[in-house]
Amino acid sequence: MIVRQAEQGDMPYIMGLYKNGLEELGETKFVESCMVNKIVTSRQLAPCFLLVIDGIIRGMLGLTITRSSHNGDAMLNEYMFYIQPEFRGLKHLSALVNKSKEFALSNQLPIKFDFVNQAPLEVRQRLLTMHGFRVYSVTGVYNDG
Repeated sequence: MIVRQAEQGDMPYIMGLYKNGLEELGETKFVESCMVNKIVTSRQLAPCFLLVIDGIIRGMLGLTITRSSHNGDAMLNEYMFYIQPEFRGLKHLSALVNKSKEFALSNQLPIKFDFVNQAPLEVRQRLLTMHGFRVYSVTGVYNDG
């Protein structure tokens, strides 16, 4: 297993993982050109890290730059964190998280994960806390479907 920064030739794999992640979250309304724009724009701002197992891309952690809503400071934020179901586990999740933390530290930027998935909130909170994140919010969406 290795975690490496995505290159231009990885775009089809990133698109596929991004789409799989959206579908797994129940998102049915997406426009491919919007997805491409999100990935390309984000890659211009921050890296996308890929989880490679036996030479095959099995997961991704795509980062972008956002602005803090209360002071305007730049911060890293993930736009998609996805690992193929058969490769999910703490070892692979941690490899991607740790690579993003290294990047954040080397660039002196805070990093924020929204960590949207189907796992119970307690599990997500425990995973973030285990990796040194301070958990301080819960997000809800009403009437989006």
